[in-house]
Amino acid sequence: MLRRRRTPLLGGVLGLLVVPVLVLAVDGPGSAATPGPAAVPTVPAVPAVPAVPAAERAVISTLFEARVVTLTNRRRARAGCRPVRVDVRLREAARAHSTAMAQAGRMAHTLPGEPGLVRRMTQAGYTGWRRLAENLAAGFVTPAGAVRAWLASPGHRRNILDCRMREIGVGVVVEGTQLWWTQDFGRR
Repeated sequence: MLRRRRTPLLGGVLGLLVVPVLVLAVDGPGSAATPGPAAVPTVPAVPAVPAVPAAERAVISTLFEARVVTLTNRRRARAGCRPVRVDVRLREAARAHSTAMAQAGRMAHTLPGEPGLVRRMTQAGYTGWRRLAENLAAGFVTPAGAVRAWLASPGHRRNILDCRMREIGVGVVVEGTQLWWTQDFGRR
């Protein structure tokens, strides 16, 4: 059951908005991207959320990104997987994509004027990869909420619990009253 949560970091933000997402996983540089299931349920909209002041956005984003990595690694450990380590290039790509989604006002693995997953990773300097995957979310007010929703979706869960993945980059962007989440995985 989804519950409303009060989050002090966001100035008493109430509610949780779940947006359906698409899972994307890519094997090797020559393979095609294959969208996976979008099984995250939606819930009714909740009361308006107050905007977060610009000075607090970077702090919230950095803390939330680190927490997503911690929660992801906890779940991977329970499944017998090695922890993923943060790669600054994947983090840069994830942050850039979350920013692009926030500016476009919509969630998608490819946005108009933006390259797809493979190109975004290589442009960020993440080269020589053998495997890539990406999870997206929007509207969650806590890292635990975003990770919990990803784990409830078979495709997202598969990305998180893929023991072949070794590196991660997380990008959380606060834009107005919304949080945008990107979780990029890689294996080189």
